Amino acid sequence: MLPVSQHNASDLTVRSGYAYLLSDPSHVRVTRRASRNSLYLVHLFQINNSHACVVPQTMGFGLSAEPWAENDLPSGRDEILNGGLQMASDVLKNWKRGKLYKFKNPNGEDFQVQTFHTYHGSEYWLSRQSKHTIDEALYEKMVYYLNGSERTKTGEWAMPDRTRRSRLEKEYIEVLSDCEILKVTDSGWALVNLEYNLGKPLSIRDFNEWVYPIAPYVDETGREVSLIVSLNAQVPMKQSSVEKNHTAAYYASVERLAYDRDTGELEWLMCTTSDAGGNVPKWMQNATIAKTVAKDVPYLFNFLNTKQT
Repeated sequence: MLPVSQHNASDLTVRSGYAYLLSDPSHVRVTRRASRNSLYLVHLFQINNSHACVVPQTMGFGLSAEPWAENDLPSGRDEILNGGLQMASDVLKNWKRGKLYKFKNPNGEDFQVQTFHTYHGSEYWLSRQSKHTIDEALYEKMVYYLNGSERTKTGEWAMPDRTRRSRLEKEYIEVLSDCEILKVTDSGWALVNLEYNLGKPLSIRDFNEWVYPIAPYVDETGREVSLIVSLNAQVPMKQSSVEKNHTAAYYASVERLAYDRDTGELEWLMCTTSDAGGNVPKWMQNATIAKTVAKDVPYLFNFLNTKQT
């Protein structure tokens, strides 16, 4: 058998994210290594413990709860988009289905929110999915507040301010007491400091996040898709927060809107992992987060009903 490095790319096939030699897969032992800020997953192949090669496979970056330094951030829109879409797609395929929550708004609207959960290593991830039939005006208002994009008079989507989405959160998240934009990178990531007031006796929770909004585009199914990716930022707590005895917390998420303009059907899906820090046990947070996240759906629609188009 030839060393793997002497085989052409056409000799390889992919199974479940790995590549094998077509000639004799039984002789191949595969290990996976990945650089989280790379567009590639790198696969190391060993043949009879003697020959090896590296085969790159184009992928989106891997989302996790780990803190990200600015230099490690993925910088390409497509890489960030693919990473977010891969996680969103994985929810419906592989995550465990949780409770279905049912709500009714003050104006009588009914909502059903399906939850899912999984573990990525030791990280607990929670997802919610809801479907709605709404008109274009309400959809575009929703995109404005959740994504920060606006529809121009020519019908195109524009994002003149990449920090808008983060700043608007204060309008509809009651416990969000402060939002400070620390910087915007050349590649489009916004570094945001968020302070959450959870009420006494809990201290203020201090989150530092990298936020990357992707404006709506039409995908291969004809739906209009927009995305927000939020990552845990590897930056020190602000001195003012330290002096006020805030508690460091973290949050990472993917939020996807997919809208069919022909039918008016909207799918709203969000995945998140977080830790409020302090003395709140992680198991308790995991046990209560599903209902908290699910309630965000009727709450946002109720908020949008109060805003003028």
